[in-house]
Amino acid sequence: MNPQARILVVEDEPQLRALLRLYLEREGYRVTDAGDGAAAVAAFDAHGADLVILDLMLPTMQGEAVLAELRERGSVPILITSAKRTDADRIVGLRAGADDYLAKPFNPHELTARVAAILRRASPGGTDPVLSLAGGRFTLDVGSRRYSLGAGGGGRLTRSEAALLMALARRPGSVQTREQLLEAVARRPDEVFDRVVDMHVANLRRKLGDDAGEPWLIETVPGTGYRLVAERDTT
Repeated sequence: MNPQARILVVEDEPQLRALLRLYLEREGYRVTDAGDGAAAVAAFDAHGADLVILDLMLPTMQGEAVLAELRERGSVPILITSAKRTDADRIVGLRAGADDYLAKPFNPHELTARVAAILRRASPGGTDPVLSLAGGRFTLDVGSRRYSLGAGGGGRLTRSEAALLMALARRPGSVQTREQLLEAVARRPDEVFDRVVDMHVANLRRKLGDDAGEPWLIETVPGTGYRLVAERDTT
């Protein structure tokens, strides 16, 4: 945990917003808050944040629009909190670029645990500065999470996508179960989050041009999990 991290809490319900501020400040975080979408974007522009806790149902600007605005500004970690509880709702939020999704009502202690886990993932400490695969076909700057695909362009992975890929790359060629990969991205292995691993793999394949039928990067092992089939380059 980084106790000096600045957290932006975006929540239109005043009592819940005050409660979240209380719990986060008890953990040593610096907290800024906003009660609507437009104020959230303005607060982020004015103060920045190391992590954003974002409610989806907001006045003036819906949370999905706030998420899109923040993603245009960079890769700040975003934890969605929402009364929308279905699997489809969670998947939509994660696909839109959120790093985690917590359905309301939730225990504030769980929220602070999720915050700490996301911030841990945000720190590249202890990892190689560059991950290179398949003879340089793919390279990832671990700190910035920017990747290149040879002459085929590049982009930036989300923190969860990078954490999942790094977990696979630590054991290239070995099958890892969904439960193992859930630990890598700090998710709970419940009835929803096993699908989160599948979703992140699908996002990686889409971004990196990996065909599930003839994969060069990640192979699906039916009934078990995934393995990295690309060779890891030595430096």
